[in-house]
Amino acid sequence: MRLGPCWADKSVQQAYTVHMEINKQVEMKSRSLWIESVQRIVDDTLRSTRAAAAVEFAIFIPIISAFLLGIVNYGLATFDKMELTSAARAGAQWALLDSSSTTAIKQAVVDSTNLSLTTSDVTTSTACECADGSSVTCGATCGDGSSNRYYLTISASVDHSLLLLGTSITLTSSATVRTQ
Repeated sequence: MRLGPCWADKSVQQAYTVHMEINKQVEMKSRSLWIESVQRIVDDTLRSTRAAAAVEFAIFIPIISAFLLGIVNYGLATFDKMELTSAARAGAQWALLDSSSTTAIKQAVVDSTNLSLTTSDVTTSTACECADGSSVTCGATCGDGSSNRYYLTISASVDHSLLLLGTSITLTSSATVRTQ
């Protein structure tokens, strides 16, 4: 049984060794070329991915900015609406002390907020109802003989300017208090 090549001549053995060495070098070179080509493909893919990401960013940034601007506008309008509601409630509290002085009630509303509110933006109205909840003219007698319930409604409105849009919306709030 033979375990390996039988070399009759030393020169044949050297030629075989040289041949095997050349095959190893060629194989290593082809592996190196294969690795380089894979690296080139990966680099090209990454480069094109970066470019695609830049284009996507350029497309979506205006949409995202508009969305964020809408959220900020909504938040500021909600805050101003809460301020206006608080001011109307301050007027209702003043009306509990003196419901006959509408000028003082309007001034209490204006003084209780940082909004650009004037006394002309505040209105007061009186309404009456009977004990059963039916509306009646103030001072008139209710059908069941009970006395009227007097209610004072304080309403306030202010224009809220929207950021970067050049338009405004009118915010309105009111508070009602029973005065008698």
